[in-house]
Amino acid sequence: MRTRDFIVLGVLLAGVSCGSDAETTTLMTGDGTTLAEQPAPTPTIGETTTSAAGETSSGLECALVPPDIVAAAFAAASASGEPGIARNCTFTLVDGLAPTVEVFHYGASTDWDGVKAGFEENRGGVTEVPGVGDEAFQPNDVGPYEIVVRYLDIIYSVAVQTGGGGPEVEAAILELATAIAGG
Repeated sequence: MRTRDFIVLGVLLAGVSCGSDAETTTLMTGDGTTLAEQPAPTPTIGETTTSAAGETSSGLECALVPPDIVAAAFAAASASGEPGIARNCTFTLVDGLAPTVEVFHYGASTDWDGVKAGFEENRGGVTEVPGVGDEAFQPNDVGPYEIVVRYLDIIYSVAVQTGGGGPEVEAAILELATAIAGG
């Protein structure tokens, strides 16, 4: 992914923070305005973690998929997930098809049109991917190396941003995106 894309992604995500309790997840803008309130996906989601650099994460992005599912999809000996600073979870793979896999949480499914429009505007358009979740697409700037999915009440993406490529990695991304959507 190009530096410009990380900047655009950072700007898009910087204004949204996630707070939760045992019953709801509230998405808020940087000025404290509530965007949406929805049921929390599971009772264990919502624990806040702090990275060594002091950034916090809701933990939702790492709760979307267990590390063993990531490892299986990418033919890895193991995978470990670490919350990132952009509402993402970085899964580090041992002896897999790629060194890392990113899972991003983009928010509530009610924001689908806005998220998709952002990708169309900033990432060279999108290509629909049938059969994954309720709706899915690939950003045209990276093609099959990222899939953005709307499934039930959430929007997420699966991406391989560094190392390796080819049909096996493309198939693994599709497999993992489908697995997260219960398929």
